[in-house]
This record gives sequence, C-alpha cells and structure tokens, in this order.
Amino acid sequence: MIAAGPLDGIKVVEFATMVSGPYCGKMLADMGADVIKIEPPEGDPSRRCGPFPKTGPHPERSALFLYNNTSKRGVTLNMVTAGGLDAFKRFVRWADVLIDNYPPSYLESLGLGWDEMCKLNTELIYTSITPYGRTGPRANVKGDELTIIHAGGLGNLMPTRSVDVDRAPVKMGGHPVGYHGGITAAFATMSALLGRVKTGCGRAIDISLQEVILAMIQPNVAGNRYHDSSWSRVPDRPPAMGRMKSKDGYIIVGAPEDHHFRAFVELMGNPEWGTTPEWNSMAYRINRVMDIAPMMDEWMLQQTNEDVYHAGAKKRIPMGPINSARDVMNSQQYAARGYFVEVDHPEVGKYRYAGWPYQMSATPPRVGRPAPLLGQHNQEVYRNCLGYSPEEFEHLQRTGTI
Repeated sequence: MIAAGPLDGIKVVEFATMVSGPYCGKMLADMGADVIKIEPPEGDPSRRCGPFPKTGPHPERSALFLYNNTSKRGVTLNMVTAGGLDAFKRFVRWADVLIDNYPPSYLESLGLGWDEMCKLNTELIYTSITPYGRTGPRANVKGDELTIIHAGGLGNLMPTRSVDVDRAPVKMGGHPVGYHGGITAAFATMSALLGRVKTGCGRAIDISLQEVILAMIQPNVAGNRYHDSSWSRVPDRPPAMGRMKSKDGYIIVGAPEDHHFRAFVELMGNPEWGTTPEWNSMAYRINRVMDIAPMMDEWMLQQTNEDVYHAGAKKRIPMGPINSARDVMNSQQYAARGYFVEVDHPEVGKYRYAGWPYQMSATPPRVGRPAPLLGQHNQEVYRNCLGYSPEEFEHLQRTGTI
C-alpha cells in the first residue's frame, strides 16, 4: 500500500510555463497535492523543447515537459475568450494554491490582481515567480536563463566571465535559474500553507528569480568586487582551484578552506612548493594561487577521475568529476540511493526519470501519474472540479474556450 503524501488534499492550480512554475508544481504534485496544470490551447512552450525520445519534435514527447509535469492533471484554457476569464475565476475559488510565472501585468490586465483574487478566495496562497519580482522599476522587464544568470551574478563564476574574454555573454547549461526558482517557490508555498493552518488567511508570495540567484552566490559577489585577487583577473581559476583537467576528463576541486587545502596538498604527496607556511593562509592563496597552478595541473593530468575522486573523498575534500549524461545514468551512488524512478507514459513508453533532491521516510514522494497529454483532463476537471454541466462543457469546447 502506498503511503499518503504529505500534501494529500491540497488543491493547486498551476498557471505557468517552461521550468520555474512547472517544477514548483511538480514538487507539490509528487508529494501528493492535486495539481491541475492550465495550458493554452497550443500547449506549454516546453512541449516544443527537446530532447525528444524516439522521434523528432513532438508536443507529447518533450523530455523537458515530461519530467517537469509528473503527477499532474492537465487542462487547456483560452484566457482571451468570453468564457475563459470566468473559468479561471472558478479555478481560483477552487484552489488552495495558485502558481503563476507569467509577467505581473498579465493577470492584472484581466482584472485579476492579488486584491481581486483575495475577494474570490480569502484562503488562497498565490505564488508568483517572475524575473525581477512584482514591484520596482524592473517588474515587467523580460528575463530568461541568460539574462538572469548574469543579472543575479552567477555568470561571474563562469570561466567566460573575465573582462579579457572578447565574446558575447553565455549561459550555463540547462535551466539552473528555473529549477532553483522552482525549489524556492515550492518551499515558500509549503511554509505559507503551514502558516494558513494557524491564521486561516491566504498569502501572496513574490519570488524574484534574480534574488534567488543572488542569494546563492552572495559571498562571491562581494569578494569579486572588493578583493584584488587573481581570480578576478584570470578565467577558470577560482581560489578553490575549480575545474582541473585529469587524465580522462575534468574534475571540480573545491578546497577553499585551510584544512581542505592542506588535505589536497597531502593528496598530491606533500610537494615542497605547497607545504611552506604561507600557503596555510586563505588570503595568501586567493592572491597567489596562480603561482602554483601549473604544478597542480601537472599532477592532476596524471590522475584518472575515478581514482582521484575516491582518494579525495577519503580525505573529505569537496571534489567531483564532471560527468557525462551516461556517467550520471550509470552512477553507482545514484543506483544505491534509488535516485532514478521509472515512469510509463502513454506516448513515449517507459523511461528512467531523475528523482527528488530530498528523501522522506514516512511519506516518500512518488510519481502518481505521467505528465498529462494536452487537454487530457478537460472533461474530468471542468465538470467534476469546477461544476460545469454537460451543456456548459460542450459550449466551452464549441466556443474555443478550452
């Protein structure tokens, strides 16, 4: 028998696209919340993002969409039709939580700002995720992975950040901004739900993706601005040594603390150039690390990723290989933790999906159902949850509202 999820009975409406809002919704859905995903009739844009298992582009086979929308029911809704706004208001009345990652001006332009939604549902938890927050001079400025990575300062940690590199800005691989924003939004939403138990009142949550990223790297932002270090001038060489090339790939070494650095010197066999007393000072290392970088690189080139990773782990040095997708899927550690879960989708079949960034023993998360087909649950939701009669539902279909 499957244990009840910690969020069983919580009703969530997800009015969001791509990654941040849908990942927030996925986290709640996989913990048992009844999450209804609202898509425009043409579908969430992530349906058109690859990779696509088995074939080329297909709206039901996007790996990005399939992963971020597990355990949800899905409906379509055309907000600009006569009946669309009424249907959305019914969703607001029905829900405990509304997740929204559209620009702040969108719902407000339809007469559905926070004050209006409070009148429809005084207990609503409204979680808004936007590039720069709902207020201030940049509230309605567009933002995406590329712009937020740099607006939040994360781009300053990338090897290509140096002022000496003559090229256009680049972003990190994947969707780190979206996923971190989704995690933050999910935690804030669950906190607000706990608060509602005591107060009985709803709450508006304003998630700025720029602030999420800034919170991740705030010490580095100050350090790079106010310390004249070799790191601020030379790409790909942070104080902790950063990315290093090994015999068979690359490995990340994070040894900024004094005890970490001493352990790393021991790992290298205590070479004379790394054992003099001044190297025990972090301030000294920050400014002079490039003096010993060639020797460290020469040593690392003689090591394999597997050997140096396990040897470093025994000395408690924060380090790890840069893995390929195949390496990750075949990881013995992930297998031992049961990290990957198998999901059977009616369109693409069975695949292993990434699991969750946490573990819970009493109420473990689970994939209750695969990601929905476009409009899969229209009749079920509009009639059973929102109370539309058969005739009204037919009218919604006929008028292009859904």
